[in-house]
Amino acid sequence: MLRCYELIRFADIQAVLASLPQIKFVAVNIGSTDPAKSPCSVNMPGRPLPKAVTDLVAGLGLGGHTKRLLLRKLAPRQGMAPHVDKWMPAEDDWRRFQLPLVTDPSVRMRWPDDDQEVHLAAGGLYEVNFGRLHEVVNGWDGERIHLQIDQVDATI
Repeated sequence: MLRCYELIRFADIQAVLASLPQIKFVAVNIGSTDPAKSPCSVNMPGRPLPKAVTDLVAGLGLGGHTKRLLLRKLAPRQGMAPHVDKWMPAEDDWRRFQLPLVTDPSVRMRWPDDDQEVHLAAGGLYEVNFGRLHEVVNGWDGERIHLQIDQVDATI
């Protein structure tokens, strides 16, 4: 079982970075007091992602099938409070992968109960454990953008 995180490999994200201006982001969870629903921006629901994004995911060789593909943007110095994601159905073999697109070393993921902290580097494909208490600490003055891939029955 995955403890907190694992770097799988690096991917070429240049085409996705070039497509970011085409993506419409919308603010979600504004005013939420639920730590599992931190305010951020996500790609517009119901609007297809650019082909560069779907081609990248298809080329990662994760196996299984993608249940959710989400671009998540945090504003400068905006983090995510400590929380546990409990929404994934227990009957499916869900695994979550993060692929940072725009980031900085001062953006850190932390698992406080496990005394683990890491900067997820741009272009790195990471499997992350969101069933453990985790948070994002953002000390950067830029926008952090990650591609979140929720995969069922991944074989990687």
